[in-house]
Amino acid sequence: MLDSVQAAKATVSGARAHDVVRALAQFHRVQASPGYDAAANWLEAQLTADGIVVDGERVPGDGRTRYLGGLMPQGWECARATATLVDARGGRETLCDYDRDKLSLVLRSAPVHGRFALVSAGDGTDGEHYAGLDVRGCVVLARGPVRVVFERAVVERGAAGVLTDTRRPLDPVRGPNDERDALAYTSFWWNGDEPRGWGFVVTPERGDALRARLGRGERLELEADIVARAFDTEIPLISAVFPGASDEEVVIVSHLCHPQPSANDNASGAAAALEAARALHAIRASRAARGEPPPARTVRFLWMPELTGTFAWLGGDPARAGRIVAALNLDMVGEDQARCGSRLLIEHPPCFAGSFAEELLRRVRFASQDWVTSFSGPGHYGLARLGEVPYSGGSDHAVFVDPAIGVPCPMLIQWPDRFYHSSHDTPDKVDPASLALAARSAVAYADVLSRAGEPEVDSLAGMVARGARRRLIAAADDVDPGRRLEQERVRGMQALASLARLGLGDGDVRARQRALDDFCLREGFLAHDEVLRPRIADPLADAFARVHGAPLEFLPHLRIGWDTLSAPEREGWRRFEARVPGGATTLEVAWFACDGERTLDDIAQLTWLETGHHLPELLERFFQWTTRLGLSREPQPEV
Repeated sequence: MLDSVQAAKATVSGARAHDVVRALAQFHRVQASPGYDAAANWLEAQLTADGIVVDGERVPGDGRTRYLGGLMPQGWECARATATLVDARGGRETLCDYDRDKLSLVLRSAPVHGRFALVSAGDGTDGEHYAGLDVRGCVVLARGPVRVVFERAVVERGAAGVLTDTRRPLDPVRGPNDERDALAYTSFWWNGDEPRGWGFVVTPERGDALRARLGRGERLELEADIVARAFDTEIPLISAVFPGASDEEVVIVSHLCHPQPSANDNASGAAAALEAARALHAIRASRAARGEPPPARTVRFLWMPELTGTFAWLGGDPARAGRIVAALNLDMVGEDQARCGSRLLIEHPPCFAGSFAEELLRRVRFASQDWVTSFSGPGHYGLARLGEVPYSGGSDHAVFVDPAIGVPCPMLIQWPDRFYHSSHDTPDKVDPASLALAARSAVAYADVLSRAGEPEVDSLAGMVARGARRRLIAAADDVDPGRRLEQERVRGMQALASLARLGLGDGDVRARQRALDDFCLREGFLAHDEVLRPRIADPLADAFARVHGAPLEFLPHLRIGWDTLSAPEREGWRRFEARVPGGATTLEVAWFACDGERTLDDIAQLTWLETGHHLPELLERFFQWTTRLGLSREPQPEV
């Protein structure tokens, strides 16, 4: 492992990666748009100029095609968009200008030209927010999530459009009084032929000023002009390939999309991946010049639209997942930690999907840091702020680690970030040292796995076993030790089992698992019945089955079957999800645990192990919802 880390350190350039961030931040990288295509073309040209083999493909961007249940967005572009505020005296003030600030428009807005009265509806997400308001034909100013505001104001009440100053708080790094002059990244995501609309974005500072004027009784109008179009297209998926001696692959994935500038999210991940590819190309060329044979496994770098591209790449050729021994997701890895308030995190999969990959990544990340000595010299320490966190999903690794696909794939991510999804996410918030650490980690991770033969796999197995023991010892001091010990025992067992992907024999796997159980027994770490949640009785002891072996579509309104729900049913889903402890993440963990054989009792147990929430009745309701949508099947009676 250390030789791979040293080779990466000697080859990776954080400054060069920062130059790539600056270049990518100039592109308006909206999924399925000409700006995304331009960024993909630029990236492919960089790879080709460096002599790296590019093996790309194109998938439909038509708003109808689905892969693994995930909807491919339809193409969209905007030629011009302005919003002008007009007061009762005829005074005019430009509120939004798409040429100047791409985030001043709700992306994927439909075309419009006209003048409309402006009204304020608070959050705009509930019927009570419209009490006493006639919004028909008006533009509604609201701070709630734009999709819900659109449904409440435009679809249900006949408003003309939306003016939003929505923002996501990230306490304590981004509180209610922070970054109030930033525009939020806001987008519509359309499902097929549903009614479409338009909207503009203002800063929270400007939104509150407009509410104050309206509250004083001023009559304000919004003159809106949007020249935009939706169209069917093809979306490029860029792949760089470093062939190995077998068809087994190690994959590094980073999403290329997001609007201009979106420097840390995710020009940083795309740039770190490009720098890692360049470094690996140089390292392999140097070894070949010394007469070394090619490594055992191919390394593949992927640049795609977030989630949709991964759904398409894996769903378009289901055999791919079986060839991948492990993957790594690079998302938001370039933050200047002091300015952004971030920490470089490894996100683990759910415990029942644990793998060797997390332990390997932990070790290469630790070794890849820049180190300094203590004041008097005898000690040394890394400069980066590091951490590890449980599964939360929301990025490309979610598709890989779903047990139905089953590819080990941790994520490297900087979080939190006070400039996340805002117009302030600019290249000056990116740190070359952070980019270098991420790129080094990716190179070393891919290099170790691509070259691992029997001795290296045996060494990795020892690391995985020791890592499992380390986590178990830490769990013993947790505030909820019974659950946490069983969680880490399950994670360790799964991680050892995953080594079979690298060729570790069944006998060796079982022997190492027995040794881990013996350790738990000696230390008193084996779970006892009284610390586990009680089993539940019928009728919850039957097994639902998923229709698609993949995560649920990230946005509920894009899921298969959503258009068959009535408006009250859709609102019922939102209210249901809002009252689930842990929200969408808890439900996604339960979805991952559903394999067609586990009962709801089993799923509730695994979900509790991972999240700490034991919710059998809510999970039964969740699977009834997914069955209503056609995403799962009810238990079949025995014949």
